[in-house]
Amino acid sequence: MKSTKLNWRIGFIIVLIAFMLFALGMMYSFGSGRVVDGKVDLSRVDFKQNKSVQLNGHWEFYWDQLLTPEDFIAEQPPQMDSLMKVPGTWDDRKAGTKVYPQRGVATYRMCLSYPSTLNDPALRIRNVANAYKFYVNGQLIAEVGKVSDKPSDFKEGEESLILNLPKDTLELELVFQVGNLNYARGGLREGPVFGSKQVLERQKMIFLAQQLFFMGSVFIFGIYYFLLFLLQTKNKTALFFSILCFITALRSLIWGEVPVVIFFPNMPFEVGAYINYLTAYNLLPIMNLFVLSIYPLDYKKTIAGLVLLPSVFFNILFLTPPEFMSTFTKYLYVLILLQMIYIMGVLIKAVLYKRDNAILMFIAIYVFVLAILTDILHYKGMGGINSSYVFLYGNFVVILAMSFVQAKQQAHTHKKLILFNEKLVEADRLKDKIMASEMSFLQAQIKPHFLYNALNAIANVCEKDGKKAGKLIVDLAIYLRGSLEFNHLDKMVTLDKELEFINTYFSIEQARFGQKIQLLTEIEIPLDYQLPVLILQPLVENAVRHGISKKPGGGRVIVRVIQIEEGIGIGIEIEDDGIGINEEKLTLLLSEKGNDQGVGLLNIHHRLLRLYDRGLDINSELGCGTCVRMVIQKGGRQ
Repeated sequence: MKSTKLNWRIGFIIVLIAFMLFALGMMYSFGSGRVVDGKVDLSRVDFKQNKSVQLNGHWEFYWDQLLTPEDFIAEQPPQMDSLMKVPGTWDDRKAGTKVYPQRGVATYRMCLSYPSTLNDPALRIRNVANAYKFYVNGQLIAEVGKVSDKPSDFKEGEESLILNLPKDTLELELVFQVGNLNYARGGLREGPVFGSKQVLERQKMIFLAQQLFFMGSVFIFGIYYFLLFLLQTKNKTALFFSILCFITALRSLIWGEVPVVIFFPNMPFEVGAYINYLTAYNLLPIMNLFVLSIYPLDYKKTIAGLVLLPSVFFNILFLTPPEFMSTFTKYLYVLILLQMIYIMGVLIKAVLYKRDNAILMFIAIYVFVLAILTDILHYKGMGGINSSYVFLYGNFVVILAMSFVQAKQQAHTHKKLILFNEKLVEADRLKDKIMASEMSFLQAQIKPHFLYNALNAIANVCEKDGKKAGKLIVDLAIYLRGSLEFNHLDKMVTLDKELEFINTYFSIEQARFGQKIQLLTEIEIPLDYQLPVLILQPLVENAVRHGISKKPGGGRVIVRVIQIEEGIGIGIEIEDDGIGINEEKLTLLLSEKGNDQGVGLLNIHHRLLRLYDRGLDINSELGCGTCVRMVIQKGGRQ
């Protein structure tokens, strides 16, 4: 049954990854568009059906020339340099028949025809890198920034426009003069959209309203979780999530309809560039830190550090001019891809190990990764769909899913706290029974400081992992109950029961010390072998308390149980690599003058002498560790 569930999870992950690759492949394969050899015929398109057409495809391209419409009707018109794919950038090998330098100037040209039923032809233009002049049928319609092949005269600009087109003709010649002298990429990164002005304006208002709603919602999420972090400073998950919300809301200002330009029409172009690079450098690292804070057991700090460390370099670049930062864009794509692969790997592991909300988180991050990949493909002109809003929609889905996960965790933690209080009441009752039991055995087995430390450790875990805290409470209850389940100290139990009791105790101690302490068992006999009750756990507890927990780097406890030849019985060793015991103290451990460490040992020693005429044998070396040996004779004392 367990194998079937595991196979189901693996199959689910494979199907989602296959779908992602298929979707990306479809966008890459079917991205040619309507424009062919610089021409497109839209005369049969019914624009009355609220339809608009994105002018994607291959435009005429004239490199290193700023041509006007008059140049194309001269006696010797300019020679076309190549056909250039729109959307795209001219330095992309997939965009045209040639590859051009990143910086320079160029002219794009195309001709289109449209039906006479379209009474208000218009064109929506945005995301042209990084300045342009636009002509229609020989008339200058718009200029954003200042296009020039001289750096002293060039000026970048960013603006989303809807422009009226001539109505006295059904044939249009569109000419773009495009310049990019400072940044990594230049060209028509997004294809212009042709249609009815009324339809285009309606679409813009709808998109802008959706974008503003998204920004406001995400920003409110960010404020809420940041305030939650201020009230619970140990809640790093809330901190990372709030930062993620702020970064996403900030990045949405320069996406789609570019609201930042609407709010601040005179804002310098460089400010938008800084926002772009700041958010691009930190979006994936913060997402990684958020996921790792939710699933701390499913990653290694060394690997996570290697994956996230390069982001520090990119954030240092933020201190340089945008023109310089743009030269590292292709390396940023490589880092983003690496961080996406890593975060998906961590989530796959969480799904396979059945962590809380792992499947929902995997789907949410899957949508997030797909949105980013789609956006990158569109940014590079490789996608055949208008994906300007995929980033916004994808991130909104992720933010909602993550908010749900955190809300669910908080509700789960609240329930666990209620259960924790109930378990504390039960623990108090058990403690009262313990205090009423044999005092010497109490001092050896259930010391008040252990109960105090265990409850403290559980309280700390409650703030981070409610499910784990609940398990520790149950372990503590089992441990306390097991310590009381003796009517007589000579009662016999199976080795399996004793090992289970040791494991329960150790899981509680590991909540305090973490992986600093380790338990190893080497069992060479059947687990149903009978031995006196509570004979092993006190020795393991002594090894932890007085041995490995006091060692700066921690250590391990080894429980060995072997078969002694000739049917004598079994041999048991409890060995640790802790701080050891000095000779003077070692000689007092099994005497009536022994210190507080010796109470439990003395109790067990006397029980073994009474049952088997052979007690404990203790060897220790200061700084190297301690080994306690005993022999459980078959049949006991004759």
